[in-house]
Amino acid sequence: MPVSAQLAAYESCDDALEGIQEAAVAAFTAWRDEYDRGGGIEDFAAAEESDGAGATAEDGSFSETNNAVAGVDEPDLVKTDGTFVYSVVGQVLRVVDTRSSAVVAERELDSFTWGHRLFLGDDELLLMHTEDVESGEGYFSEFRLERIDAASLETLDAFAMEGSMVDARLVGGEVRLAVGSQPRLEPVWEEMWEEDADDASVAAAVRATEIEDWLPAFSVNGDGQRVDCAAVAHPERFTGTSVSVFALPADGDWTGIEPQTVMVDGETVHGTADSLYLAHYDYAWGAAEPEAESEIYRFVFEGGRARLAGEAAVPGSLLNQYSLSEYGGHLRVATTENEAMGWWGGGCGPAAVCAWDGGSAAEEPSKSTVTVFAVGEDSLTETGSVTDLGVDERIYAVRFIGDTGYVVTFRQTDPLYTVDLSDPANPVVTGELKITGFSAYLHPVGEDRLLGVGQEATTEGFATGLQVSLFDVGAAEAAVLDQYYWEGADSSVQWDPHAFLYWAETGVAVVPAQEWDEGDPRAGAVVLDVGGGSLTQAAWIEHRVGGDSYEREIVRSLVIGDELWTVSHAGLQANALGGDYERISWTGF
Repeated sequence: MPVSAQLAAYESCDDALEGIQEAAVAAFTAWRDEYDRGGGIEDFAAAEESDGAGATAEDGSFSETNNAVAGVDEPDLVKTDGTFVYSVVGQVLRVVDTRSSAVVAERELDSFTWGHRLFLGDDELLLMHTEDVESGEGYFSEFRLERIDAASLETLDAFAMEGSMVDARLVGGEVRLAVGSQPRLEPVWEEMWEEDADDASVAAAVRATEIEDWLPAFSVNGDGQRVDCAAVAHPERFTGTSVSVFALPADGDWTGIEPQTVMVDGETVHGTADSLYLAHYDYAWGAAEPEAESEIYRFVFEGGRARLAGEAAVPGSLLNQYSLSEYGGHLRVATTENEAMGWWGGGCGPAAVCAWDGGSAAEEPSKSTVTVFAVGEDSLTETGSVTDLGVDERIYAVRFIGDTGYVVTFRQTDPLYTVDLSDPANPVVTGELKITGFSAYLHPVGEDRLLGVGQEATTEGFATGLQVSLFDVGAAEAAVLDQYYWEGADSSVQWDPHAFLYWAETGVAVVPAQEWDEGDPRAGAVVLDVGGGSLTQAAWIEHRVGGDSYEREIVRSLVIGDELWTVSHAGLQANALGGDYERISWTGF
């Protein structure tokens, strides 16, 4: 088991610059070594640069974003307060009044912006996106957050920071943000592309940089600032990318922002009422033993400021935020070790990583692990773990519910593991259900019931079509109760849980679906009645408009009162919730 990441802080800006440069030189040298083994330098450069009318819900009954944690809102394409639907699709921010199905406000967004997401506050919208900004040295990415009047769509406040959003959460009127930033190293990249470049010339280019090249600048309503060197922490090994964590009140007054910055390229965020977890996958560039691990950092928020309150490390990599769960004073983490990483010059199998040993590649089988940590005031302390789940496979889905964890691994068949976590010091696998295909998203649908959305597959592991499975999880091992199958189709739920809707009041699940048929592809949403032991298709919802299947693809579904509303790039549609699901209204975009 790897040791904790053990973050350290810098004593001064000079100390920070020297430390960052040394770490970057080590990383860039390791990258060049990989290039000499058969990779391309363009891989590394790309990694651094890439960065009829409806009725209002008068009884207050409407669905919200499909969030991982109750009460912790996640940014999404669509939000509603039960009367208005706010959406940001097709580079346009719109407000639709569900009482008239009319667009009452809209605002076109700049074509150079991307990654649009929304939060809905009490009286305002919060629009988040990234913009490609041109400077004297080329283009760079800039994250922007605008506080917008929900009626007029006028901007009230604007925040900007070099980088792009990793993720965000809205808790108790506070927006908690993680923004990832790339250093401004154009001269370094130019040197690395030179044919006669060597480690010494690249190191010299790195040491010619200034602290301003590494730490992101930010502004509030045009007032520019930069991350404080004293607010920067770092693990033992890093490359120079960073993630800044901070909080803003949803209702304005954005003065006194103090980002806490960590020198990592964290990509996974999990939020709770009290904490925000950031997971960073350490690729172990240049390490003597290239056993990669994920570093996990916990932040708490005090008086609107983020404070680093513990760190730990786990073997392997996380699938997504559902691989993390805080419950009963403990953090549970599911990871896969030795999964296929696409190492250059490799040629290893689909469920193995090429581990470099003296210049030769050796296959190591993958396996998955669930690790448990006690959450202290300023610490994460490992209490127990269980490993060897899905040997020679990787994780496709995770869901923690109370004292139980459910882990799906897959290569040819789909073991659904049940893990008893009631004793944090002794996690135990109690069941291993094997079926063909796999679930890529798991959702609780009542007591002792779990719904899985994924793909059916042959016994050789080739996917054949959309499969939704209803599991009984009341016993030590899960059991299949019923399945829905559509050959040649898939669903965006497999990679985007926000696309999924489960409405517990009527026991209905809505799953967007697309058929793979190249001749006349279908796009819409399958409505499933989820019974105690059965799945039944209740309706097929589609937007009957011109254009290609992309325009008709349903990206979000929501319930308002007794109506089911669906959003596509073409428009917003309302159908009756139940019965024959007749179409009630259509609002074209």
